[in-house]
Amino acid sequence: MSELVVVTVPLPEPVLGWLGSRYALKIWDQTTQISEDLLAEWVQPAHGILCSVGTPVTKKVIEAAPALRVISTISVGTDHIDLASAHHCGVPVGFTPDVLVDSTADMAVALMLAVTRRVPEADRFIRNGGWHAGWSTGFFLGTDLSRATVGIIGLGPTGQAVATRLRGFGSQLIGWNRTPRVVEGVELTDLETLFGRADIVTLHTASTPDTYQLVNAARLAAMRDGAILINTARGALVEESALARELASGRLRAGLDVFAEEPLPQDSLLMQLDNVVFTPHLGSATGPTRQAMIERALENLSAGMTEEALPWQVKSE
Repeated sequence: MSELVVVTVPLPEPVLGWLGSRYALKIWDQTTQISEDLLAEWVQPAHGILCSVGTPVTKKVIEAAPALRVISTISVGTDHIDLASAHHCGVPVGFTPDVLVDSTADMAVALMLAVTRRVPEADRFIRNGGWHAGWSTGFFLGTDLSRATVGIIGLGPTGQAVATRLRGFGSQLIGWNRTPRVVEGVELTDLETLFGRADIVTLHTASTPDTYQLVNAARLAAMRDGAILINTARGALVEESALARELASGRLRAGLDVFAEEPLPQDSLLMQLDNVVFTPHLGSATGPTRQAMIERALENLSAGMTEEALPWQVKSE
């Protein structure tokens, strides 16, 4: 059992037991993120890395591990891994596509409903003892998802799953994709038109250098008063300081599952605002989905450790 795998993500005991029966393990079990320097030290003798989105696998880390055979991440996103360095060093990177599409689409729609119908506000209102009067015509008025024009940015599997759900609500759907793609019930448009027309903008595109802060100050300013931004993709897609300013003005609303910095800092301006609904990166957080992600990541790891082709390997550019 001389082959070493560095594990940087919390895992259920049965999974750790399975790994421990096959490999020597170096496990980071703290709630805080492992530092780049410490990870680079740990991986020096390692043959595999098992990680997730909370672990930046940088050029320094990859180049510190001459025996490294595989990087397996329990995620579909790979923006936390320096793919160019991995490719240069001949290290395959495995990810977990397809299995979290429905869970993430459900979360996006859940956030839309939570924001449009002001569910967290109403919950806090009751818990804080504010409900003293009965029903009235102006009490906690929200907006209708069925009457909304929803702009879907990114029409891959998750964006398409969101479109399928929203067709059931009767929403009018417009969309943008980096490459033209026909999706039933979705009118394709350019980004500027989408931001100007949509009552709700929902993000489902990958985080790449080309999409970094795609939702910038100018596009946020172009959104109509009372519009909503939903992000279950990646925090890097949004110019967060500009969003915070728009939310603080009361002009926009938001539902956010992902953030530029995670965990979201307690001193973030976003924390002071009532017109934003938060979830802590829970898009894939259902039991069956997380289990499927772990299983795919373990298959990728096992294949890489024996220098076989990874079942789900990130393609090099």
